[in-house]
Amino acid sequence: MKRATKISLVLAALCALAIAGIAGVKRNTADDGRASAPVVEFTPQDLYLVEPQPLDRTLPLTGTLTAFNEATVKAKVAGELQALSVREGEAVRRGQVVARIDPTEAQARVAARRADVEAARAQLDWARKNRDSQAALLAKGFIAQTAYDNVKSNFDVAAAKLRSAQAELVLAQKSLGDTVLESPIDGLVSQRLAQPGERIALDGKVITVVDLSRLQLEAAVPAAEIGRLKVGQTVAFRVDGYGDRSFAGRIDRINPATVAGSRSINVYAVIDNPEGVLRAGLFAQGAVSLDRVENALLVPATAVREETGQTHVYALAEGVIRRKPVRVGPADAEGRVPVLEGLEAGDRIVRFNLGALREGTAARLAGPQDTAAR
Repeated sequence: MKRATKISLVLAALCALAIAGIAGVKRNTADDGRASAPVVEFTPQDLYLVEPQPLDRTLPLTGTLTAFNEATVKAKVAGELQALSVREGEAVRRGQVVARIDPTEAQARVAARRADVEAARAQLDWARKNRDSQAALLAKGFIAQTAYDNVKSNFDVAAAKLRSAQAELVLAQKSLGDTVLESPIDGLVSQRLAQPGERIALDGKVITVVDLSRLQLEAAVPAAEIGRLKVGQTVAFRVDGYGDRSFAGRIDRINPATVAGSRSINVYAVIDNPEGVLRAGLFAQGAVSLDRVENALLVPATAVREETGQTHVYALAEGVIRRKPVRVGPADAEGRVPVLEGLEAGDRIVRFNLGALREGTAARLAGPQDTAAR
């Protein structure tokens, strides 16, 4: 009795599984009994309509802004720094006194050189009188020519010593003047490199002054691209810390030689900054404008895929997915690439990489319209 009951339960379970399998097959079959093909649905945001647009061809440039004019005020004489009247961020004018070095030693040298000049002048006066008297005796025949020549030689030596002493005095006076340090340019103090009371060595740095009215952007450009650049081209760039604000400059110089080891060439762009908005040392990202194409076919760079060395996009046409090989140019600052071959105006392509898509797969736009994508 128990054995018959077990057999009945097993048969009932097998029947249930068979019924469930039949039901599953029905859910995956069409009304006419054939298996339905998979359909890929896209939202309008997944697709991009290819249309002609103007394209400004540019070459990206990145670099650091530096002051076009910068000067470091150095000590031209050694001595104790008595005063330093400016600090970082303060404006200075050309010729403005910014520091003073103790002039005691320089004043002493001037006094010593002035005394040497007076002594040399006294010797010259004595030598001149002696020469004149000996010349009179020579004219009367009282002395030989040789004796006169010796006296005249002494006069010439005295005259040379006076000139040498006068030159030494000029140098000493210049050293005294060098104890007063002046700014060589208009600008802002960017660094104080010494403090009052310190003893400054010869050529010791005291302050650095930068002129922010003009800045310079130095950027390295690949040698293969340098032929597209020329002096005078416009450079547009943005700077960290200034949000979306854009600035403009122009190419001022192009280095005639490549940088050793990098095969790149430095390009220098000049930016007028009369209001001093920009600061030296900021990192800038921008591009130089090369030319303009009015009717370019631009697509998002995210739509372009590269597999096995071939570039392609996925397009929707007549309700199915088509794989279209394309040839594209370099991306612009907005992340768009120009399509040189493979697409036409009006084509609708997949905007993003949505995973593996198969050629010929049915597709449609999701939404109330429920129509095949075109």
